[in-house]
Order: sequence, then structure tokens, then C-alpha cells
Amino acid sequence: MNPKPYWILRHHGSSSIRSLHYAHNLLAVGDEAGSVSLVDLVTLRPKFHWTAHEDSILTVIVVDAGQVITHARDNTLKLWSLPPSTRSIGTTTSGNGGGDSAIQPHLIRTIPVNALNFARCSHLSHNLALPNVLDAAYIDIISLRTGLRLHEAIGRPNITSSTPPKRLPIVMSLHLLPDSTVIAGYEDGFIKKWRLESGELIWTARCHSESVMSLSVARGFGVSVAADDRIARFDLTSGATQLTQTKLPGNASTAIAPDEKSFAVGAWNGSINVYSTSHSPAHLGTLNYHRDTVECLTFAHVKVSEKDVQDDSSDEDDDDTQDAQLVLAAGGRDGKISLWKYH
Repeated sequence: MNPKPYWILRHHGSSSIRSLHYAHNLLAVGDEAGSVSLVDLVTLRPKFHWTAHEDSILTVIVVDAGQVITHARDNTLKLWSLPPSTRSIGTTTSGNGGGDSAIQPHLIRTIPVNALNFARCSHLSHNLALPNVLDAAYIDIISLRTGLRLHEAIGRPNITSSTPPKRLPIVMSLHLLPDSTVIAGYEDGFIKKWRLESGELIWTARCHSESVMSLSVARGFGVSVAADDRIARFDLTSGATQLTQTKLPGNASTAIAPDEKSFAVGAWNGSINVYSTSHSPAHLGTLNYHRDTVECLTFAHVKVSEKDVQDDSSDEDDDDTQDAQLVLAAGGRDGKISLWKYH
């Protein structure tokens, strides 16, 4: 890995970056002011930039080449359609300066959600998992096509508070799986796997002593990080867990690389630490750029410049590109998105 980012995106100003997602050649970015942008990582310019919500973004997801989900703390989840004439890479459209501001994503549907939580929604096969509309200790499954709830309050019979009458631990992180199950990380450090149809608890594991801040899932296993200094690696089938002490408390985000051999962890101190995905994760290196919390991470395969350019303010175009390379994008509380060549 390169010791410094090859590019810094600054178009969100000083607003903390809350969510990143890469798909269909677009990097989706959401910030604490409710602003969303879709960035072409070939030209390194935003194709769209608009105010999607009235409060902080929790999730942005590129559903396909023509649709985007935004989810925020203004009690709404929105489905947007991208203008057909501007879906091809290379054109730039913006509602916040640059391009033709009259052309913006079209709002298809607004779904009321519970915003009294910090969990990002999870999307799979036109379904969404997110905290229950009335109580964030439980999970709802919503159809993106209809906006209707397919399953409600998953976990209600099984979650009990250790010290009633205190409130139940809320959901902090979610991941839908192809076998009609959902993995959830909770405020009390537990990770649980639930069956969608019956609401059955398949397994539970106490992975952290503090709130689960982020989890990432690959084929057969997942990893989680928390406010404590532990990294948990768990088996998706059995729930068997290996815990690693990092001596670095305060982790906010994690993402597993596409080859599933390593994963990145974004910390409260602004560092990005890389670990192997072995049963006892080994520390492989540290990437330093951000001066405050690395709120979100995502991987992308893109063509990047051979030159290590540090800022998106340059007006020079560089056509000297290499074959598609794995890139790690990191969103910081400082409002910047750093792009790293990941080896």
C-alpha cells in the first residue's frame, strides 16, 4: 500500500462524511448536512451533488446504474432515480454548483423510518434491513419496490435488558445475507444472527465490551469493531468468534477487501489500520492522513492515474491511466474523502 493517498476529494467542504458506497462506477458520498454526491472515480469529479435530506445522512447506496438510496436522521429513507441522459460516465451534473443544476436525481419514493439511532440500513435484492420504526432495539425488513414492511420488530421476543427497567440495547450495525438472515451488532457489544421469516435467533456472541460501531461480512465470516480495542472475527454459520486485542480503543468503521484476505479499520484518532483476515488477524500496516475520526470505508476497482496527485483542485487532466486497481476510499469527520491505492 502507498503511504499516502493518491487523491483527496474535498467537495463536501467541512461537513463530516457519514457514508460511502461504491457500485456501478460511482462513489456515493453522504455527509452530516444531508448533502449527497455521486463521484466518477475515473475523472475524480462529482456527477451529481444535491441536498437529499434535512439532517445527517446515515446511508447512501448505489442500487443500480440508475437508482440511489439515501437514508438520514430526518426520519426518512428515499429512493432516487438518476436522469437517463446523464447515467453514462463522463458527464457532470450538480445541484450544488458545477454542471447543469436544473438536472438532478428524481425522487421516486419516501419511506418513514426511525431516526433515533445510528445504524446504517443494509440492502440486498430490493429489500432493506433497518431499525424498527418504533424501537431501535428491533429490526424491520422493507421492500424497496413497494415501501411496505415485509417483517417487523425482528428480535422482540429474544432481547432482554440485563438491568430492567433500563431501555434495551439498540441496533448499531446491520447486514442482510442471501440466506434470508440478518446479522446485527448491538449497543451492548453483542452480535446476533436472525432468521427473517420466523424471527428466530440463530446465534448470539458477546464480541465487544462497548457498542458495536461497524461490521463487515464476506463469504463465510465477518469482522466487527467497536468503541473498545477489540476486533472480532466471527463465523457466519456457527457464530464461533475469535477476539483480537489491538491496544487501540475507539474504532468507527471497517471494510473487508474484495479478495477477502485483508480488511481495513477506521479509528477515532484518524488512522486506518489494515489487518489480515486470518483466524488471528495480524496487523499489516497503518495509513495516516485524517486528523479526526474515519467514519466510513469502502473498496472500489477503478482506473487511477500513475501519478500520486494529492488534491482535487488541480485543473490538469491526466490521461495516463493504468488498468483497474483496487482503491480504498475513506470518509473523515474532517469532510475529506481520501483515496488510497490498495495492494
